[in-house]
Amino acid sequence: MTFQTLFIAALMLFSLPILAQEKTPPIEKIVLDTDIGDDIDDAYALVLAATLPNSRLLGVTTTFGETHKRAELAAKLLHICGRDDVPVHAGREGSAKIGRQYEWAEGFKSKSLQSEEAVVFLKRIIEKNPGQVTLVGIGALTNIGDLLTRYPEIKNKIKRIVIMGGAVHVGYNNETPPVIEWNIKCDPAAAKVVYSSSVPLFMAGLEVTTMMKFDAESQKRLFAAGNPTTDALAALTNLWGNGTPTQFDSVAVAYALGYPFCDTEPQHVTVEDDGLTRITEGRTTNVTVLIHPQKEAFLDWFGTALKTNTKRLP
Repeated sequence: MTFQTLFIAALMLFSLPILAQEKTPPIEKIVLDTDIGDDIDDAYALVLAATLPNSRLLGVTTTFGETHKRAELAAKLLHICGRDDVPVHAGREGSAKIGRQYEWAEGFKSKSLQSEEAVVFLKRIIEKNPGQVTLVGIGALTNIGDLLTRYPEIKNKIKRIVIMGGAVHVGYNNETPPVIEWNIKCDPAAAKVVYSSSVPLFMAGLEVTTMMKFDAESQKRLFAAGNPTTDALAALTNLWGNGTPTQFDSVAVAYALGYPFCDTEPQHVTVEDDGLTRITEGRTTNVTVLIHPQKEAFLDWFGTALKTNTKRLP
């Protein structure tokens, strides 16, 4: 074998991991449960779920506070993405008010907006696809908790639950000690149900999300695409108006769809009454905690994925 042949063989060998990462993961059937309308990351996460080639987005459910307004916002963003085929179901209403992003979608009407209660929809879609549906919870866990409480027999038919929520190693500053994370704080009772359900649970907590800052230069590159979806994200980001978006929720969506950018560790995590999540030693594993985020790799992939896939929209 010549030196040139050896060199080419070695180059191909070292290129395999890179090539493998570029391959599209297998198709995943997901339902996105979101509190879209407050922090801006839900909007980005919804576009990601609606446009990634291997995502089979079976539906969107809205949670926390003014869920019907959140549903209108989700439906309009799906419409812009060319995804009127995705049904949107509002969950149980609460007292919390939606943020200014709703101004972009106020009064929006669409065939995707459904009157069926979110929990009933979740039960129906899971029974139609037993063992195939991943629930991706990126808001308060009210809807998923209600589902597991009202229909406990559904547990064995859920493939897994992936959430953006909780913290067991760090706080919002990416340093110890861990603090109470917002999504868990919004409904600790529901979180307790989810964490104790025995459904395979994957937790994208502050350990892998709080550092995912989508900075001004990254936003400019994305918004420069100038298509209807990136224009919508630009408008919503402007209405949100809180500086640099942290892509908490998009990490959970990416993981659910086969783009991990992290390691994992099995743990038993307990939810306290105030929403604090903590590791309990010596007990059976109930959650897979995502750890060791690949920050730069994720952010590079994220911006490219959004720009590339929104270009392909009708």
